Amino acid sequence: MRTLLLLVGITMSVEMTMAQTAKETIARVNQHFAKVKDYAADIAMNFQIPGVNIEPISGKVYYKTPDKFRVKTKGIVFLPKQNPYYALAMLKDTNAYTAILSGNEKTGNSNCAIINVIPNSETDLILGKFWIDNARGVVMKSQLTTKSNGTIMVENRYGNMLTYALPDKIVFTVDMTKFKVPKAVAVDLNSKSKKSNNESNKGTGTIELQFSNYALNKQLKDEVFTQE
Repeated sequence: MRTLLLLVGITMSVEMTMAQTAKETIARVNQHFAKVKDYAADIAMNFQIPGVNIEPISGKVYYKTPDKFRVKTKGIVFLPKQNPYYALAMLKDTNAYTAILSGNEKTGNSNCAIINVIPNSETDLILGKFWIDNARGVVMKSQLTTKSNGTIMVENRYGNMLTYALPDKIVFTVDMTKFKVPKAVAVDLNSKSKKSNNESNKGTGTIELQFSNYALNKQLKDEVFTQE
């Protein structure tokens, strides 16, 4: 009995330590991103979507905490339902989820802690998996399993805005069999399709967002995010 109680105590201690370490790692990411109140930047978008031919698009992008995000461009905008910082916004409230450290892995040149995040209440997100650079305190990669859009993989690459956890490039990989396209956009996209309707929307697609010329914390007005 004493041996059993000792083993249980050790197991609980290890689990509490791992949870604390996971939350501490996430806290570093939150500290960096908390410096961003708003920004404006130039954006260039490239698309590799099965069955769809979309030319690269450029424009302006605007963000304001906690979740306002808008891209202004003359072309078609084809983006995941959530803004690119959806995962970071979710991580901000550390009481809203359970975080579990599941191991370590090298991503590119970064040594990353792998942290699984499970929401404590009913949300669109089922499970989040984050690869967090231990030394720099930024999310290098995340895998989001959602009810509405299946599994979305997000890869971040950093440059001059590393201090604010703002990437220079974000690459989304989406499952086209589950990814929902707004009807108004789908009509435009399908009109450019090179393949038959039976072949389109199969497999995975990628969306690359390249950011440049950040203007940070300029007190953007809410009107900037109003649809015209």
